[in-house]
Amino acid sequence: MKILLPIDGSKHSIKACDYIIKHLNMFNADGVKLVVLNVQTDNIPPEVMQYIPPKSIAKWYDSQAELSLKAGVAKLKKAGVTFEVVKKTGHISDTVLEQAKKMKADLIVMGSHGRGALMNLFMGSIATQVLAQAKQPVLIIR
Repeated sequence: MKILLPIDGSKHSIKACDYIIKHLNMFNADGVKLVVLNVQTDNIPPEVMQYIPPKSIAKWYDSQAELSLKAGVAKLKKAGVTFEVVKKTGHISDTVLEQAKKMKADLIVMGSHGRGALMNLFMGSIATQVLAQAKQPVLIIR
């Protein structure tokens, strides 16, 4: 079984890590591959990017990903969970879906900020977008 665990450093994504840890017998069995994904939003304006060397931009995105991954990865390591880390930059829900397709994930486990339906209508929700478009089951942890 291949499981994708997108985390962003929020308390909601840490709850998803806690869920994996609590259910280790289900998620750490032989043949289970866990991929921890962090997606950094590509938010540097092009007019600024032209003045910054590409290596500096890549280094900055990588450092932001490390900060976002730190707490979740530490918890998983402490619990003895085996996993692979993948860091990407782009539109978050699209990138989560692309990674799920690329790795042929059987399940996506992710945290939700738990906003109500009205807030999702105006702001959207990464979890809602992934849930609506994923080809595999999505387990939303609140």
